[in-house]
Amino acid sequence: QGDCRGQQALGYLCLAGRGVPQDSAEAVRLFRLAAEQGDAKGQVHLGDAYANGWGIAQDSAEAAKWYSLAAEQGDRLAQERLGNIYAKGVGVPRDPALAAK
Repeated sequence: QGDCRGQQALGYLCLAGRGVPQDSAEAVRLFRLAAEQGDAKGQVHLGDAYANGWGIAQDSAEAAKWYSLAAEQGDRLAQERLGNIYAKGVGVPRDPALAAK
């Protein structure tokens, strides 16, 4: 029914194979639906999928984009992951000052 929290939660279950068959591609589809509605957890999960290549081609720059959107909403996990990306310069230019922020 388009509920972003339901989409991201079901996506996580699909990724883990909990209660449903494991299906990384379906997890990414659901994460994207939630993320595009502005759901921070959906954005973090989609960022994780890109960062790790779960059901989608690995793409650090795309992971940083989704983490950034969630971090701007105050999501602590996204802020931590984005900080690590900037500290290491993975998919984005290395920026220790931005990483610390």
